[in-house]
Amino acid sequence: MPLTLDRRQFLTGVLGGGVATGLVRFTGLSSLLSMAEASASTVPRNGPFVLCTLYGGNDGLNTVIPYESGIYRDWRQSLAIPGDQVLPLGDDGSGQLGFHPSLAGLHSLWKEGKVAVISGVEYPHPNFSHFASQTIWQTARLDADPDAGWLGRWLDATGTDPFRALSVGPTLPPALVGYNQQASSVVDSTQANAQLPGQNPAFSGAYKQLMKSFPGEPALQAGQANSGGNLMLIGTKAADALSHEQPPAAPAGSDPGDIGTQLDIVAELISYGLPTSVYSVSWSSFDTHSNQANTHAEMLASLDAAVTGFMSAFPKAAPGKSPVIVICSEFGRTPKMNASLGTDHSSASVVLAVGPAVKGGFYGATPSFTKLDPYENLIFTTDFRRVYATVLEQILGMGPVSSVLDGAFRPIDFL
Repeated sequence: MPLTLDRRQFLTGVLGGGVATGLVRFTGLSSLLSMAEASASTVPRNGPFVLCTLYGGNDGLNTVIPYESGIYRDWRQSLAIPGDQVLPLGDDGSGQLGFHPSLAGLHSLWKEGKVAVISGVEYPHPNFSHFASQTIWQTARLDADPDAGWLGRWLDATGTDPFRALSVGPTLPPALVGYNQQASSVVDSTQANAQLPGQNPAFSGAYKQLMKSFPGEPALQAGQANSGGNLMLIGTKAADALSHEQPPAAPAGSDPGDIGTQLDIVAELISYGLPTSVYSVSWSSFDTHSNQANTHAEMLASLDAAVTGFMSAFPKAAPGKSPVIVICSEFGRTPKMNASLGTDHSSASVVLAVGPAVKGGFYGATPSFTKLDPYENLIFTTDFRRVYATVLEQILGMGPVSSVLDGAFRPIDFL
């Protein structure tokens, strides 16, 4: 008698064993059942949008540096970046600002008008816990309770196409999880076969047959089949893209690190023409409590090489291939250097928006250096939800956005 295996047996056996890790890693989803049947893709007004999250709390004051300020030098002491090393950006109204010397590529893009510096970004009554503040940034809700992500709510409102949003890597950010919809994920590898279930075309063929639906099957099993079909669809398209497209070249002598690999994958998927409106990448850890100088310089250098290489593939604004990267972190660092030659969790920081369609320049306002909160932290000037409102309206073409952001927030004119 031939050995037969149905989908229920496959899922029971495989998801209960070691292969489950490969399947969950591929989808990046907590459950295969949540992905719905594909439909027409959302077409962005600009973009695609690339969310780049710097986990750990990036030091905004040493990213965009008030290098002529005596207060800054007093606060930072040996951590202060010397003025003759800073890459000048100009005066934003509060004084001269400049990029960290590790950001030479972004400095060149600034001079081309492709970088927006948004200052003083945070939210009222900031929380200095990594977990709580990341939750607030990911959900755009200030109660810090795990909830649907802000982009997840956009997904809920805009259909069921599994290509609308893709995250790179094994962990799906909460920002991309909705009540009914969530993003798909691709493996953090530029190797085409890595995007296929089992990383093997023969296994993929068997998997495809196994996930075919049939008339009259129960709703739960039909959902499993649909999820498996979407998984295969995304993996196949991603593999095709990586087979046909070449990743952009990183700047000579640079080490883009894993964030470079992630952005290489995104660049290839965009160049191939995948109908995706939102991509997510991330880089960690920017939690520089001690000996910050070298660590932060190296992290920024990798970020700079990754973003510069990525943008080299998109020199001009073009419909559907004019990506906008928004680079943000869950909070900034303390104005004053600590006893360990580092900085601690604090509040307002800087957000960068990069792309050929970006209106380069300064936005928001640099926080006051003479009026701090009772704990000697900078006081924010720009609500982070204004950045999100800009993305939703000007990139994703959604309006009004109050249903996603639980309120009206005025967009920022960097697009």
